[in-house]
Amino acid sequence: MSSTAIAASVVKPRPRSIVATICRRVLLALVCLLLATLVASEGYLGEGRKTLVINQAIGPRGFAFGAWEVQALGQKARDLIAQPAAELSPQAQHDLVIAYFDAIAEIGRLNGEIERIYANPKETNPAAAAAGLAARLEALRSDQARRRPAVEATLETQTAAILREAGLTTLNRVWPPVRFQFTESPHKLIVSPRRRIAVEGEAFLQPTVPLDQIEGIESAVETALDVSALVEGTGGISSYPTMIVEIASLEWVLSTIAHEWMHTYLIFYPLGLRYFENRDTRTLNETVASIVGDEIGRLALERFYPELAPPPRPARGVTPTPTPDPPRFQFGPFMRETRLTVDKLLAEGQVIEAEEYMEARRQVLVANGYAIRKLNQAYFAFHGSYAVGPAGTDPIGDKLRALRQRALSLADFVRIVARITSVAELDAALAR
Repeated sequence: MSSTAIAASVVKPRPRSIVATICRRVLLALVCLLLATLVASEGYLGEGRKTLVINQAIGPRGFAFGAWEVQALGQKARDLIAQPAAELSPQAQHDLVIAYFDAIAEIGRLNGEIERIYANPKETNPAAAAAGLAARLEALRSDQARRRPAVEATLETQTAAILREAGLTTLNRVWPPVRFQFTESPHKLIVSPRRRIAVEGEAFLQPTVPLDQIEGIESAVETALDVSALVEGTGGISSYPTMIVEIASLEWVLSTIAHEWMHTYLIFYPLGLRYFENRDTRTLNETVASIVGDEIGRLALERFYPELAPPPRPARGVTPTPTPDPPRFQFGPFMRETRLTVDKLLAEGQVIEAEEYMEARRQVLVANGYAIRKLNQAYFAFHGSYAVGPAGTDPIGDKLRALRQRALSLADFVRIVARITSVAELDAALAR
């Protein structure tokens, strides 16, 4: 055999080898085609499409919970060693907290003055005009940073004391320990279907995202998914430590500390473990936290800051002193009427009419001093998950309040509701 024939016999593939090669190539082509189709068409992602669209709209502006947790836990670990409020007397702690919240109000006032200077078209050199205010603002912020650990430790201790007295303990201890950090709480993107009011998607954004970008995110999500979207600020997040926004109302802060602590407490019970299971468990959880937070916050304010507490309600049978007529415009009844009308329109399939109605009502709110940027299905989905307040029309709120009134104590109420995960179980508890 010639060398040419030998070479040909070596390189010539066998029939079976040819078939196997063709099969492998066809299979590889099919896999590549499938992958290309999945990447190009979000329709194959099912429910994941919603998450993909939201993530694409938010991009790098999402809130980094991991980084926040690292710094917050680090601070609390340092505070555990330093004990920043341990050497202060109760009166000194009281005075420190009052001064801190007075400074929050002053910081807000200074910011407002500086913004007005920069907004004044007649001001030719706003930086120079605002220089004194800016220096005062910087000094206040420096003082706040120095005092913040002691203020947080004081409010944690005071809230824990009220929780302990209320019987909200585990093995005679307040568990988890009350830990929070004043912070700029992240914004929250809420997504609701247009045809009904329900939270069907959510994500967190950095608190510094400017308004024009927020509206761009909302628009991108609404266009891609044909949904209602809204980005709202959050007063607190039940991470651990929990996040609490700094505002000048000490009553609100105390209630929010207890509210967010309640979420961490419920994590160890069915109601907390099943928070994301459905709309009812979410509403149950949020409403329970609101009821407990308001009660504990009010008790803490009355105990430690009585000068800021509202006057006690008159006893039954005592005729209260007549009060002046309420203002002509009342936000609560207005919003409740709005929500009920929207529910009715959506139930009848009149989606566009409901959206036009909400926009008209929003303009009335703005005219009466309520700067609500967007009033849509997502707004009511978010605010209505707390079955309390003007946006809450869910009967779960009334049922939970009735159960609280019947319970012997706040601790008994919590022990009952911590194991309730459905409206049927709530009805059974009320029947008992």
